[in-house]
Amino acid sequence: MKRHDLLDIIVVILIVMTTGACGRMTESTDASQPENPIIKISPTATEVETLASAPTEAVTPMPDGPSEYHLSYAITARLDYSRKTVEIEQAITISSLPIDVQTLVLVVEPNRYPDGFTLKSIVVDQAPIEEFTLAGNQLQFELPERSPSEAPLLVRLEYGILLPEIPPPSEMYKPQPYGYTERQLNLVDWYAFVPPLDDQRQWLVHTPPIFGESLVYPVADFTVNLEIAGNDLPLTVAASGSAVRTENRYQFTLQQARTFAISISPDYEVLETEAAGIKIKAYAFPNSRIPNQAVVGYAAQAAALYTELFGPLSYQQVSIVQADFLDGMEFDGLYFVSKGFYDLYDGTVNGYLSLITVHEMAHQWWFGMVGSDQALEPWLDEGLATFAELQYLEAYFPDQVDWWWAYRVNFYQPVGYIDLAIYDYPSYIAYRNATYLRSAQFLFELREQVEVEMYTAIMQRYLQQEQLKISNAETFWAMFADAPGYPFSELRAKYFKQIP
Repeated sequence: MKRHDLLDIIVVILIVMTTGACGRMTESTDASQPENPIIKISPTATEVETLASAPTEAVTPMPDGPSEYHLSYAITARLDYSRKTVEIEQAITISSLPIDVQTLVLVVEPNRYPDGFTLKSIVVDQAPIEEFTLAGNQLQFELPERSPSEAPLLVRLEYGILLPEIPPPSEMYKPQPYGYTERQLNLVDWYAFVPPLDDQRQWLVHTPPIFGESLVYPVADFTVNLEIAGNDLPLTVAASGSAVRTENRYQFTLQQARTFAISISPDYEVLETEAAGIKIKAYAFPNSRIPNQAVVGYAAQAAALYTELFGPLSYQQVSIVQADFLDGMEFDGLYFVSKGFYDLYDGTVNGYLSLITVHEMAHQWWFGMVGSDQALEPWLDEGLATFAELQYLEAYFPDQVDWWWAYRVNFYQPVGYIDLAIYDYPSYIAYRNATYLRSAQFLFELREQVEVEMYTAIMQRYLQQEQLKISNAETFWAMFADAPGYPFSELRAKYFKQIP
């Protein structure tokens, strides 16, 4: 066993003792980590603001129900693999944007990293934009005067990004999916995207958190043209959508999705299978062939089960990537599973490789198909994905259900309300215990009260009604209005701070 492999395993064991599944974070003091500068809104600003200080002042209205408009992204990206740079031309088409919205905010996560984002030009319809504010993860500018016509708004951007190196594991900062290691390059949250509007016509952008996730994504159609240069070895590309490839050029399309992620490596070995009409592709490093076979099996079982329990998935391919960092993270059509869980695989279902594989698969439904505000109501996707782990074991390994409760939940003796915003939990442990573990306990008790058959039917209706939307807890509860025991006052008082 190599020394660095042993170090990885030791670190993973420590992480396993505190892991949730997606987006573990602790506070960063490392210079390579993203900055959260103060945002200064100035209608006459012409320079790029890069003030390093306190966390961003962000627009965080309550999502009473986002305004509906249609988005599409056409992205041409030229990646220099050796330099870790990407030159991007992007067209954003916004149909049915309310006429009284006079300012556009774009989320640009690469700008949170030192020298990570270089803006070259903005053109709205035919009008160049010379005045803008760029601070933290937000690019903001006034829109040219528009007539109340049905014509869509066309925003063209040119910019470059410099990928950061993914840092080694540390208790001082969060695992970082975005960037590169010696054997992996990940493009996640790498392009400019339009956040949702709430009913007050405010852009929904939250302060980047210490732990948890804060980005809120409306659905969009994606066309991504990727050209790769600067590579000495052949590369394998995993992505949210299937590709049409011509030598070093890849054309991807993905309809009605929230994110588009890409992972590239010269070392990936790929396994494929299909379940419930979903092509599953698992990308792993050569020393992980045996656990990767297990991942494919777990993922196929989960995809078939969740299709039966929740409803059909809206896209036909899911890629699973062995993360060269210690974290699991979901995106539409692609998710990462920590290399540490592959290293710890013992040939049985009793471990985090199985649990996180099926957890992240569940996010294709409870994140991808049904969105939510991950900052203000994180239990809505993380709780459902954690409970889906139990549903998976009930279906395929019922003799391991008691193990799951003991190993995954009860060991940590979780306490706390599940309906807090990520900013309201005093620590990562408190956030993990409530958002993931207590939420699973709540959903289990809710299902027990209404019985399995009714719970399943209600969740299927919930998916059908909220598909492609950004849902909320109020809508979730409304789905149970006709169930016996509603409004579940005692149950809600046990798990929720805000009760009717």
